[in-house]
Amino acid sequence: HAKAEFAMQRLHCRLTLFVLLGAFSQRVVLADTPESILPLTYVHVYADSAGASHFREEHFKFAPGRDANSAIHVLDAKGGATLLRLKVGAVEDWHNAPQAWFLIVLQGKSAVTTSDGQVRQFGPGSVVLLDDTTGKGHQTRVVGKIDHIAAVIPIADAPVTGAK
Repeated sequence: HAKAEFAMQRLHCRLTLFVLLGAFSQRVVLADTPESILPLTYVHVYADSAGASHFREEHFKFAPGRDANSAIHVLDAKGGATLLRLKVGAVEDWHNAPQAWFLIVLQGKSAVTTSDGQVRQFGPGSVVLLDDTTGKGHQTRVVGKIDHIAAVIPIADAPVTGAK
Protein backbone atom coordinates (compact mmCIF):
# COMPACT_ATOMS: atom_id res chain seq x y z
CA HIS A 1 0.00 0.00 0.00
CA ALA A 2 2.76 2.45 0.90
CA LYS A 3 4.59 1.63 -2.32
CA ALA A 4 1.48 2.40 -4.40
CA GLU A 5 0.92 5.61 -2.45
CA PHE A 6 4.55 6.67 -3.05
CA ALA A 7 4.18 5.91 -6.77
CA MET A 8 1.01 8.04 -6.96
CA GLN A 9 2.77 10.88 -5.10
CA ARG A 10 5.66 10.73 -7.57
CA LEU A 11 3.21 10.76 -10.48
CA HIS A 12 1.34 13.69 -8.93
CA CYS A 13 4.62 15.61 -8.50
CA ARG A 14 5.58 14.90 -12.10
CA LEU A 15 2.17 16.03 -13.32
CA THR A 16 2.36 19.22 -11.27
CA LEU A 17 5.85 19.95 -12.56
CA PHE A 18 4.72 19.14 -16.10
CA VAL A 19 1.84 21.60 -15.95
CA LEU A 20 3.73 24.32 -14.08
CA LEU A 21 6.67 24.30 -16.44
CA GLY A 22 4.44 24.20 -19.51
CA ALA A 23 6.29 21.16 -20.82
CA PHE A 24 3.65 20.21 -23.36
CA SER A 25 6.37 18.64 -25.52
CA GLN A 26 6.71 21.60 -27.85
CA ARG A 27 9.36 24.33 -27.77
CA VAL A 28 8.74 28.03 -27.99
CA VAL A 29 11.05 29.69 -30.48
CA LEU A 30 12.68 32.74 -28.95
CA ALA A 31 12.78 35.86 -31.10
CA ASP A 32 12.04 39.56 -31.02
CA THR A 33 8.43 39.36 -32.23
CA PRO A 34 5.33 37.68 -30.79
CA GLU A 35 4.58 36.18 -34.23
CA SER A 36 7.51 33.80 -33.78
CA ILE A 37 5.85 32.00 -30.85
CA LEU A 38 4.76 28.62 -32.21
CA PRO A 39 1.35 27.24 -31.22
CA LEU A 40 1.00 23.90 -29.43
CA THR A 41 -0.92 21.36 -31.50
CA TYR A 42 -3.59 19.18 -29.97
CA VAL A 43 -6.20 16.82 -31.36
CA HIS A 44 -9.89 17.68 -30.94
CA VAL A 45 -12.35 14.75 -30.90
CA TYR A 46 -15.81 16.20 -31.53
CA ALA A 47 -19.31 15.17 -32.60
CA ASP A 48 -20.84 16.83 -35.68
CA SER A 49 -24.52 17.79 -35.97
CA ALA A 50 -25.37 14.25 -37.18
CA GLY A 51 -23.70 12.71 -34.11
CA ALA A 52 -20.64 11.26 -35.91
CA SER A 53 -17.34 11.76 -34.11
CA HIS A 54 -14.22 13.04 -35.88
CA PHE A 55 -10.62 14.14 -35.29
CA ARG A 56 -9.46 17.71 -35.99
CA GLU A 57 -6.04 19.33 -35.44
CA GLU A 58 -6.18 22.56 -33.43
CA HIS A 59 -3.67 24.81 -31.69
CA PHE A 60 -3.19 26.60 -28.39
CA LYS A 61 -1.98 30.08 -29.18
CA PHE A 62 0.65 31.45 -26.83
CA ALA A 63 0.94 35.14 -25.97
CA PRO A 64 4.22 36.74 -24.90
CA GLY A 65 4.95 36.23 -21.21
CA ARG A 66 6.71 38.43 -18.69
CA ASP A 67 10.01 38.32 -20.56
CA ALA A 68 11.52 37.18 -23.86
CA ASN A 69 11.99 33.66 -22.49
CA SER A 70 8.34 32.91 -21.72
CA ALA A 71 4.95 32.57 -23.36
CA ILE A 72 1.57 31.67 -21.86
CA HIS A 73 -1.76 30.11 -22.78
CA VAL A 74 -4.46 30.08 -20.10
CA LEU A 75 -6.54 26.89 -20.22
CA ASP A 76 -10.27 27.36 -19.76
CA ALA A 77 -10.31 24.66 -17.11
CA LYS A 78 -12.45 24.15 -14.05
CA GLY A 79 -12.01 22.02 -10.93
CA GLY A 80 -11.95 18.29 -11.05
CA ALA A 81 -8.69 17.62 -12.88
CA THR A 82 -7.94 13.94 -12.41
CA LEU A 83 -5.63 11.15 -13.46
CA LEU A 84 -7.09 8.39 -15.63
CA ARG A 85 -5.50 4.95 -15.68
CA LEU A 86 -6.40 2.18 -18.12
CA LYS A 87 -4.82 -1.22 -17.52
CA VAL A 88 -2.79 -3.08 -20.16
CA GLY A 89 -5.21 -4.70 -22.60
CA ALA A 90 -8.18 -2.50 -21.60
CA VAL A 91 -10.77 -1.82 -24.29
CA GLU A 92 -13.52 0.74 -23.78
CA ASP A 93 -16.31 0.12 -26.28
CA TRP A 94 -18.24 3.02 -27.85
CA HIS A 95 -18.67 5.80 -25.31
CA ASN A 96 -18.94 9.57 -25.11
CA ALA A 97 -16.77 11.93 -23.13
CA PRO A 98 -18.87 12.69 -20.02
CA GLN A 99 -17.98 16.35 -20.52
CA ALA A 100 -15.53 18.31 -22.67
CA TRP A 101 -12.02 17.84 -21.28
CA PHE A 102 -8.37 17.90 -22.23
CA LEU A 103 -6.52 14.61 -21.89
CA ILE A 104 -2.72 14.76 -21.62
CA VAL A 105 -1.03 11.36 -21.93
CA LEU A 106 1.64 10.81 -19.27
CA GLN A 107 2.44 7.12 -19.72
CA GLY A 108 1.60 4.32 -22.11
CA LYS A 109 -0.25 4.50 -25.39
CA SER A 110 -3.86 4.25 -26.50
CA ALA A 111 -5.59 3.83 -29.84
CA VAL A 112 -8.77 5.88 -30.26
CA THR A 113 -11.31 5.10 -32.99
CA THR A 114 -13.88 7.74 -33.96
CA SER A 115 -17.24 6.77 -35.44
CA ASP A 116 -16.10 7.90 -38.91
CA GLY A 117 -13.61 4.99 -38.83
CA GLN A 118 -10.38 6.91 -38.22
CA VAL A 119 -7.91 5.50 -35.71
CA ARG A 120 -5.11 7.45 -34.02
CA GLN A 121 -2.60 6.46 -31.39
CA PHE A 122 -1.68 8.78 -28.53
CA GLY A 123 1.40 8.38 -26.35
CA PRO A 124 3.26 10.44 -23.74
CA GLY A 125 3.03 14.17 -24.45
CA SER A 126 -0.10 13.90 -26.63
CA VAL A 127 -2.76 16.52 -25.92
CA VAL A 128 -6.33 15.66 -26.95
CA LEU A 129 -9.54 17.67 -26.46
CA LEU A 130 -12.29 15.08 -26.01
CA ASP A 131 -15.49 16.90 -26.89
CA ASP A 132 -17.74 14.20 -28.38
CA THR A 133 -20.33 14.45 -25.59
CA THR A 134 -23.17 13.48 -27.96
CA GLY A 135 -23.62 10.98 -30.76
CA LYS A 136 -21.98 7.55 -31.06
CA GLY A 137 -18.75 8.58 -29.35
CA HIS A 138 -15.41 6.82 -29.69
CA GLN A 139 -13.61 3.60 -28.69
CA THR A 140 -10.39 3.49 -26.68
CA ARG A 141 -7.91 0.59 -26.56
CA VAL A 142 -4.66 0.42 -24.57
CA VAL A 143 -1.72 -0.40 -26.86
CA GLY A 144 1.53 -1.89 -25.59
CA LYS A 145 2.72 -3.50 -22.39
CA ILE A 146 2.27 -0.71 -19.81
CA ASP A 147 -0.80 0.94 -18.33
CA HIS A 148 -2.08 4.09 -20.03
CA ILE A 149 -2.14 7.05 -17.61
CA ALA A 150 -3.43 10.48 -18.58
CA ALA A 151 -4.24 13.76 -16.86
CA VAL A 152 -7.84 14.79 -17.51
CA ILE A 153 -8.63 18.51 -17.23
CA PRO A 154 -12.31 19.55 -17.59
CA ILE A 155 -13.14 22.56 -19.76
CA ALA A 156 -14.77 25.50 -18.01
CA ASP A 157 -18.45 26.27 -18.62
CA ALA A 158 -20.26 24.70 -21.56
CA PRO A 159 -18.64 22.04 -23.77
CA VAL A 160 -16.91 23.19 -26.97
CA THR A 161 -19.11 20.94 -29.12
CA GLY A 162 -19.48 20.96 -32.88
CA ALA A 163 -17.33 21.56 -35.92
CA LYS A 164 -15.55 24.86 -36.41
